[in-house]
Amino acid sequence: MKNKYSLLAAMLGVLLTACAADSQMQSELLPPTNDLVCCSDFSLFPFIQLNDNDNIKFDIDLTSSVATFRQGNSYFSAFRFSDRSEDVQVMVSSLMINDSVFAPEILLLDEHFKPSQVINFSDFQTRPSNAFTRTRYVKTLPINAQQTPYLVIYTPAEQLGKKIKVDHPAKVRAKELGEVMPMVTDPVYTHRLGGSIELEVKTLKRRVLPTNESVQRFDYPATQPKTSLRVQPESQQFYLSAITQAVAAGEIAKALSLLDEAKALNIPGAQEAFVRAVNQKH
Repeated sequence: MKNKYSLLAAMLGVLLTACAADSQMQSELLPPTNDLVCCSDFSLFPFIQLNDNDNIKFDIDLTSSVATFRQGNSYFSAFRFSDRSEDVQVMVSSLMINDSVFAPEILLLDEHFKPSQVINFSDFQTRPSNAFTRTRYVKTLPINAQQTPYLVIYTPAEQLGKKIKVDHPAKVRAKELGEVMPMVTDPVYTHRLGGSIELEVKTLKRRVLPTNESVQRFDYPATQPKTSLRVQPESQQFYLSAITQAVAAGEIAKALSLLDEAKALNIPGAQEAFVRAVNQKH
């Protein structure tokens, strides 16, 4: 009788453990909850400034910002193209690592942070690994950086938990070389909340400013010559106040431009003023 109860207890323990594991797996594949959403407006996204030509690798994970997109909440990364770029070529790659991959979509925003174009996950292609990179989802596209200066990478909630089977690298090589197909198991990857992303930007055409357009967008106080090496208190006050007011008014693009100018002139406290204003905006 004692052995019978011991066996029953062991079976219950296994069932409870299995249920807990299933519950954890399901919760990991649910989109982020609304209480994690960082921003109520696209203009408040933490945009990363890109150079004219850039090649960066980054992770989208549970520490990334969360926002609400057309297909639900998602962790994301947001970028701002260089002001000097007009036409750019962008390549976004999502790497398949171990048994996981991030199913990406791309959202392009205009200068007023309004959605202009969505590059759906279905537009991405699957490319096999080679000597330089892993198997990945990849999409290359031309973008007019003046018309759509902001790019956001996220995943549609409907893709979470879906799986994709790809040819084993040994099979790919055998097909390329016309060799006998090896007896290997094709890897399967699950679409997860995050993953490893590569973003490559190439400027194909630089922006040409009209002759009547000043390189500097805003007037400086007359007391602050641009060639002066010593920052006047009036100039510092001007920039800190202008940055704060621009953020408060929701004019993030203007605030970022002011911040760039302030940094170029070595205005102390400009970065801190911008961050403080954004935090207060939230």
